Amino acid sequence: MKKTSIIVLILLALTALSAQTAAAQRKYKTYSNARFGYSVSYPSDLLTPQGEAENGDGQIFTGSGAEMRVYGSNLLLNETLRREYNALLKEKGGSVTYKTITANFFVVSGRADGKIFYRKTMKNADGAFLTFMIEYDETERATYDAVVTRIVKSFK
Repeated sequence: MKKTSIIVLILLALTALSAQTAAAQRKYKTYSNARFGYSVSYPSDLLTPQGEAENGDGQIFTGSGAEMRVYGSNLLLNETLRREYNALLKEKGGSVTYKTITANFFVVSGRADGKIFYRKTMKNADGAFLTFMIEYDETERATYDAVVTRIVKSFK
């Protein structure tokens, strides 16, 4: 019984190490948005850009079981980070597993229908909202969790 447990632990450790190694070897490119002045790195070996939107606000990236969106938006009358945050919480309901809000940004993430979602919206110096969101299959968690961490750090 102990041998089986040790073997399982070794296999789990090797799987985790393999995912970390793959994440470190990913090829990243940077998408820069001229209209809203933001940039974000994305793993070009996992996600393919679909072309910038006609109005220049952002871009969609797709990959196997994943979709990433980045975009900027000008504030509408009475729009605030808090209102946007509350609307997202209402939309996602009980599927939210993490949420936080500050004066300059919010993050909401969770699980729904076999997918993991993550969204960060921040306010830039001009008062516009900049949003990064990604959704991917739960089966791809080992791959995308490290990727999302890197993308979030690059989103400026």
